Amino acid sequence: MSSRRPISPREAKRMQARMKQIELDGVEEVIIRFADKETVVYNPTVVKTFVPGMMESDTFQIVGAGTDRPRGSEDGAAPGVTVTDSDVELVMAQTGASEEDARKTLEEENGDLAGAIVKLKTK
Repeated sequence: MSSRRPISPREAKRMQARMKQIELDGVEEVIIRFADKETVVYNPTVVKTFVPGMMESDTFQIVGAGTDRPRGSEDGAAPGVTVTDSDVELVMAQTGASEEDARKTLEEENGDLAGAIVKLKTK
């Protein structure tokens, strides 16, 4: 049994009136780590909601497309992922990126063409 008493509707309305929301600028990526994988959200919109004076009440809302990858594979493609020259050419054609940038982004996205194109177009 919890020692905390429930919040009354009146208290909840007061707390809601004090809540502040701030959109965080310049967030490049958000990584959510699980035991066996990571979900990466590139160029997300992140909104922080908090009640002044209550440090433990921060809530973050993350909006964006997430990409799963094996845990700890942030440098280069995941093992077993092959980035082909035709994939690099397609990403270059769609984004205008250099061959080096296209290959690097494809590796970061574990060979996901759509993810690489979106990431390069939103830079």
